Amino acid sequence: MNKKHFFILFFFILGAFIFLQANIEKPMSPEGYVSLGNQLGMDGDHIGASQVFKSAIKTDPYYIPAYLGLGIAYGNLGRSKDAIDVFKEGIKLDSVHAFVPQMQMGIATIAYDKMNNDEMATKYAKKALQAYTDQGDYAGVALAGQKLKQISPKS
Repeated sequence: MNKKHFFILFFFILGAFIFLQANIEKPMSPEGYVSLGNQLGMDGDHIGASQVFKSAIKTDPYYIPAYLGLGIAYGNLGRSKDAIDVFKEGIKLDSVHAFVPQMQMGIATIAYDKMNNDEMATKYAKKALQAYTDQGDYAGVALAGQKLKQISPKS
């Protein structure tokens, strides 16, 4: 009878442990956070989006799409300096990532449109132009070229 009670108690505890493990909320993957952040941003919740992108970065500090999303969210919140800092941090982590030219264009756009800093805007638009060229992204090349053309008459 003693062994029987022991096994019943053992399996009861084991079942409770398995149940608790299955129901403990696990953090999302960085991809999941970025997907949620993108959706929140499209819905206009830029504060919520920025918080979710920060969670993605906490989960994986090298997940570059989270830096792009956070920079865009900050830009939409009017936090220009923070947006530029986040973009630069993402670029520094992986200077050849496919999203680098988008971050460079983000910096150029914020520098030109929000900060009236033509020198920074030109510098990053030229970097984006080169990165888009290196990637063979001709639509990106055209976009960077248009930004440079927009900046140059003002210079």
